[in-house]
Amino acid sequence: MHDTLVDISAGQAPRLKPFSLTHFQYQDGDHFGMLLALISLAPIFLIVSETSIILSRREMASILLLLGQLLNELFNLIIKLTIREPRPHEHLGDGYGMPSSHAQFMGFFVVYVVVYLETRVVMHQVHRRVVQAGSLVLGGLVLISRVYLGYHTVRQVLAGAIVGAGAGAV
Repeated sequence: MHDTLVDISAGQAPRLKPFSLTHFQYQDGDHFGMLLALISLAPIFLIVSETSIILSRREMASILLLLGQLLNELFNLIIKLTIREPRPHEHLGDGYGMPSSHAQFMGFFVVYVVVYLETRVVMHQVHRRVVQAGSLVLGGLVLISRVYLGYHTVRQVLAGAIVGAGAGAV
């Protein structure tokens, strides 16, 4: 008897599935692809950051941002299960490709940040524009990464960004 949960003594290795939340592929030697794969992790880092801010500050704006992001993800799942459009390369990622959840996430985030800073935060105009531009650049890079790495078509990414931006504006 082994101390592992899976008994492979019968000679057959178990069929393993990767934890696809952070499983990105890029061509070996493609440094730009590697950078874009790392940038594709931005939604995960943002969720962790938003949660940390909520736990430390308990501000309503942060709570609404996280709640909006989670509802946006649920909305994305409903749309994907309704449309059922495959990814351009089925070996990359599980599930359907339309709309891109990364693009929808970033569309929501960028619009929320831009609108929130414009309407609720008192800060120097230059600082506001720098933060808004930074969020736009990060969002754009995530969108580019999804197409460059082959996980989505341009149409799937644009659809996700538009749906997310619309949800973020609400």
